[in-house]
Parts: sequence; C-alpha cells; structure tokens
Amino acid sequence: MAASIVLLFSMPIQAGEAGLDSMVVTASPMQSTLSDGLQSVTVIDRARIEATPAITLAELLAMVPGMDVRRRGASGVQADIGIRGTAYEQTLLLVNGIPLKDPQTGHHDLNLPVAPEHIERIEVIRGPGGIAWGGVATGGLVNIITRRPEATELGAQVRAGSFATRGGQFHVGTGGRESGHLLSASVEVSDGHLPESRADSDLRRAMYTGHALLDPVGLTWGIGAEDKDFGAWKFYTADFPDQREETASRLAYLAAASQVESWDLAARIFWRGHDDWFLTRVGEIDFINEHQTDVRGLRVDARGDLGQGVLAVGAGLTREWIESSALDDHRRTESSAWAAYRQDVGQGSSLEIGANAVRFGDHGSELLPSIALGHRLSDHWQAHLSSARTARVPSWTERFLVTGGNVGNPDLEPERSLLHEAGLRYLAGQHRLAMALFERRTTDLIDWARQRGEVTWRADNFAGHRSRGGEIEWRWMPANHSWINHLGASWTALTTRLDDGGRELKYALDFPRHAWTADGQFELGARLELSVNARRVQRRAGNRGTLLAARLARQFGAVQLHVEGNNLFDEALIEAGFDTVPGRGVFAGMSWRMRP
Repeated sequence: MAASIVLLFSMPIQAGEAGLDSMVVTASPMQSTLSDGLQSVTVIDRARIEATPAITLAELLAMVPGMDVRRRGASGVQADIGIRGTAYEQTLLLVNGIPLKDPQTGHHDLNLPVAPEHIERIEVIRGPGGIAWGGVATGGLVNIITRRPEATELGAQVRAGSFATRGGQFHVGTGGRESGHLLSASVEVSDGHLPESRADSDLRRAMYTGHALLDPVGLTWGIGAEDKDFGAWKFYTADFPDQREETASRLAYLAAASQVESWDLAARIFWRGHDDWFLTRVGEIDFINEHQTDVRGLRVDARGDLGQGVLAVGAGLTREWIESSALDDHRRTESSAWAAYRQDVGQGSSLEIGANAVRFGDHGSELLPSIALGHRLSDHWQAHLSSARTARVPSWTERFLVTGGNVGNPDLEPERSLLHEAGLRYLAGQHRLAMALFERRTTDLIDWARQRGEVTWRADNFAGHRSRGGEIEWRWMPANHSWINHLGASWTALTTRLDDGGRELKYALDFPRHAWTADGQFELGARLELSVNARRVQRRAGNRGTLLAARLARQFGAVQLHVEGNNLFDEALIEAGFDTVPGRGVFAGMSWRMRP
C-alpha cells in the first residue's frame, strides 16, 4: 500500500534508469507513461535541468517544442508562456498538481517561489489534455514536480557576471522513503541591461516542501514566498515607457492520498496570495496602481479500475478575491466536476472519453467534453487522435482595467475553443521521436486591440479565429557514448487567422510562424561538460532571431566551477513588450554540493 501512495504523489522514475518511455506523467488524469499517453508530452528531467545553461523556469521551458516564452528584462524578472499560438492567459501552470492561475492577470503566473534547484522534473502537455482542470488549459499545461531528497544533502552556489549581476542560492534536504524535507532559498540582483533607463532587478525566493507516509495515508505539503522589485522599462507600453513594479507571491498547500482496495484517492487544499505594486511615470507625475489577490481552493480526485478499463473522477472548488486601486474589489467562485474513462478497444488500441462540468460564478456554466483514441502500430510506434473543448473566462484586468494606455471591457464573453490533434510517436531505447498536427478554433477570442495610430489598447472579443500547425521533436540519449550525453532538436510551424476588423492586436497575431530548438550535452574530458542550446524564432510580424546559450562546467570533487553565456549572438530580439531581450551576457559561478 505504501508503494502505491508514493506513486500517486509523483515519485519520479529517473530517465537514466528506466528510460524516457517509463516516466509517469502525473499531470494526466490517467497518470499514463510517455509510451502509452494520448497527448503530446515533453518531460524535462532532473539531469537536463542540472546541465542546461538556463537559470530560470522560463529559460527551461523555452526549449520545449510548441512553447512560446516571452521574456521581459534581465534575470528572467518577468515572462509569459504560451503553447501552440496561445497567449499567457490560455496556459495553465501547476506545482505538484496545484493549479496556480492568477485571476488579476496571467502576467503573474510565473511569479513562483520554486527555484530550479527545487525541481525534480517538468511535464508539459500540449493541446487537449486539461480535462481535469476546468477547461482553462486551452493551449496546454505545465506541471512542476518538486524534488524529494533520498538522504541528507546540502548545497550552495554563487554567481556573477554581465549587467552587474550577482546572486546565490542555498538548499538543504533530508529524507528517505518514509519522510523527507527540502528547503531552498535564492537571491539575484542586477543593475539591468539598459544603462540609459531603469531596468534593474532584485529577485528573492524561498520554498520548503515535505512529505510523510503515515500508513494508510500519504501527506505532502509546501510553503513558499517570492519577492521581486524591478524596473519595467517598456514592459507593457512604449508610449509611457518609464515604469516600475514590485510583486510578492505566497504559496501554501497540503495534500493527502490513500488507497481503498483498487482505488487511489487524493485531496488537496491550497492558497496563493499575490501583491502587485505598479508605477507609471508620465513626465513628473507618478501614477500608482496596487492590487492584492487571494486564491483558495480544494480538489478531490479518485482513480481506479472499473469494468475493463480505468475511471478517473474529481471535483474542485476555487474562490478568488481581489482588492485593487485600478480594478476595484471583486469576488468570484469556480466549481467543477469531471470524469474520464479509458479502456482497451481491440488489439493495440485504447479509447479515452471525458467531460468536465464547470460553473464560473460570474459567467454561467460550461460542459467541456473530450475524446482520444490511441493505437500501437508496432513495438516502437504509436499513433493518437484527440479532440477537446475548453473555455476561459476573462481576467479581472481584461474586464476592469482603466488606465491611459489600457482599457478593459466589463462585457467580455468567455472564449471557447475546440482543439484537435493527430500525433505519431516512436520510442526505442535511446531514441524518442514525436510528431503532431494540430488545430484550434476559438469563438469570442479575448485580446487587446487598437486602431492604427491610436495609443489606447482596449479588450474585446474576436471571431473567426483558427490556428493550425505541426511540430516534430527528436531526442537521443546514448547509454554508452564516449562524449555525447544527449542531443535534441525540434521544429514547430504555425499559422493563425483572425477577423481583426483592421485593428492592431497585442497577442493573438504575434505568434511564432516557425520555431527551431537544438540542445546537447557533451563530455569534453575528465569531469568537464559542455551544454549548449539554441532557439530560433520567426514571428509573423517579421521579428526573428537566434538565441544561443552555452555552459561549460568542471567538477572538482564536491565543488563545480562553471562559466555560461546567454544570447551569445547578441541578437536584438523582442520577445514581449516593446524592448529587446538583454544582449550578450557572460556569467561565472561556483557551486558546492554534499551528497551521501
């Protein structure tokens, strides 16, 4: 019984031990493996997290096929994520299965206390796959699984480099099969990449997670905090570029799991608080907006054998509050109940059907069905087809914001999407190849628009939306190669049309028409490793560029010295807002880790 509890709470299967095809994807209600899942899934495991030059969650996600990461400022101070042409409001972020959608604005979704040192793996589901999450995962979802130390460990790191960047992190953990604890903390300060403007940043975060097996119940819990203070020059408008922002994010959760006969049962309660202070300077006048949000939720889930298949059911209740100088004070409740059933339907085929009934307190009810069919073509090839309906209600910023540069619309309708995907996957030992074609049609798409030549952006619903595209991902993890640890590459192509009425739109039509990624890790000598990743994006508006990053590390016992570079081609690429990403940056660091 204890072993089943551990599995239910996402105890990872290491890719190096059991192979990528054996890793359990816990973000799926069926908790399927990569080899038999019915969605397009990418998993970033712990080994890849440690080797990559990325120091932020956004940089890690940027290497996932179909993922559009839009960063603002240095040190990853603010970033938005979208999947397959969706914007930041249409992507769901989870931490250990806890949904963390910010009701003020999705710009805050990545304000998390989870440092890379605290992450065991990241699961990214693209396309139809959010049946258990109330329909908000229009483009897909990202589930962050935190680490569980298997014994006592201790580590620290310092880092400094370009843009007067300096920082460090610390972690301590202890544990075993029955219980464990992990505490991490980090700080990074930068004077900014724009010497002529305010673009400095000060980022601080801390998180503690733990687990315990109290037969017949397994418990997991976590608490964390993150504070940011940064210059937001041209982050959201070029007409009033002198801006500054301070955010504070707090997270706490408690989860319990058990097993009754053949049924796995789980319950979670969670809380997320967020404060946002935003200043816009116009001449000598400062305009300040302050927002405080509070989200509390409860989820219960069950999964077990039923007849010839597997049934998963669940329900959730979320309450959201906001107190704001710019948006006024609002309350709303969201409740949902869902069910999914999967069964083999012939030799090598499986069928999964599901439905989610969700009630939005201020926008009525929606019924969101889904269906997926998988077929194993051979020992190594598998194909799948899937379709799902999703719905998203507007954020409070989209409804109620009234400033000089952005005006919300209280009469916005929820946007509703229908998604289809056809995928083909090859898994054999050291190689993984995945391909997919996809389409998304949305009615009443929500976006910000303005007439040509106007300054003010206004939120509105748009008709006639359709996105179509395809992607291919290849990964090679040789077991006994003398100098190659892994290689990977991907390509995503996308086209979108929309009835924009001749207006200029902020997000929906600023998508990557083509995106390429490549990454690798190489052994150059005794304990000398080189990691390289590259991402090239060609956006519809013509903005294009290649971002190259590399990390060279040398191990000396428990100490590692490393040097890394970002944007090595010094590209002037605009990913988000109205200013380019930081130019070429070079950083050096030292880390120490005590392990058993």
